Amino acid sequence: MLNKNLIRFKDITFNPKTNQIIKNDCTIKLTHSESKILKLLLTSPNKVFSKDEIFTYVWEGTASNIGVVPQAISVLRKKLHYNEIYLIETIKKKGYKADVNETFFYSSKLNKNHLIISLIILVILCVLFILFGEEFTESKNKTEITLEESVPNVFQTSDSLPFVFDPTVLKSNTSYYINRQPHNLNISACRQIGTQCDLTYNKIIFVENNDENAIITQYIQDVKFTDIRYKDELNTNPNRFNYAAQVSIDSEHDDHYKGEVTANYSLKQRNNKYVYNKVSIVIDETGFTGQCTYTKESEKPFLQCSEGDCTNYVGSISNPKKAFAYKNLFQYPTTGLNILLFPIDEDVSLFYNTESGLSYLAYLYN
Repeated sequence: MLNKNLIRFKDITFNPKTNQIIKNDCTIKLTHSESKILKLLLTSPNKVFSKDEIFTYVWEGTASNIGVVPQAISVLRKKLHYNEIYLIETIKKKGYKADVNETFFYSSKLNKNHLIISLIILVILCVLFILFGEEFTESKNKTEITLEESVPNVFQTSDSLPFVFDPTVLKSNTSYYINRQPHNLNISACRQIGTQCDLTYNKIIFVENNDENAIITQYIQDVKFTDIRYKDELNTNPNRFNYAAQVSIDSEHDDHYKGEVTANYSLKQRNNKYVYNKVSIVIDETGFTGQCTYTKESEKPFLQCSEGDCTNYVGSISNPKKAFAYKNLFQYPTTGLNILLFPIDEDVSLFYNTESGLSYLAYLYN
């Protein structure tokens, strides 16, 4: 299997020097850390390597937390499985080993008895869901969404869909806040100076598909603070609004779509929830340019910001198919708008709209 600098098995050739796998004239590119993981496992195919051993060999002190190991292996597996390559086996409570014969893959295939048992279990689960599904849904809706920590400086909303990324792209002085929903991926970041959030970064990527465990490495790698305004430059009327945010927007499937949102809110807490009484949202995207300002009457508890309801509405739609932000922020159907705020520090909170699923970091004023 090992031949000088190349590792060959079945119809696959792995070159650790170029960080590439070749299979049937198809080249699969790996990151440096992914290549080192694969090389370690394949050159000793009968040995089980612990997370500590992999961490020491691959990162050589350049990463601060052992949590990068399962994250990196998850991303690597995603690449390999996409090309029908099954090479890494998890040994429970021990670590990982190479599976060059794909025994783990084949042994995991269902035989006839397994299939029958699985169908029986599925029928039972369906019956239970019919009987208790409504009660479970109501109970879940009553539970407030919280932030969960995946690696030391990466947080996600508890209702976020799963995602994977290469943890080596994370910056040590940055905290990341990720929220992946069926139609949008929200990535926010704080540049940390001590315990303070010095600068914020917000990006919303509108998506059309709902792939399980989407790879979001590139979006995290794109996080930069050089073009983001400072707090004092963002809110031009702090006496009217107490929260402000700037968000860049993009589309996963349209290279010609770009945009930016500047949002100013006056939020007040009521029964552990937050509601608007004033809002100003400016959108400049490929298919729409406009602004909505709104002042809520005191007896109305919720905001539905559409052309008919806005106190002041100015805008034009040039391409309805490329007006994603307009649809999500101005025309989202509202039966009761809940806003959740997660304090990051005394000046910054994560703003989360539970209805649209959009989230971003907002500066606090007053």
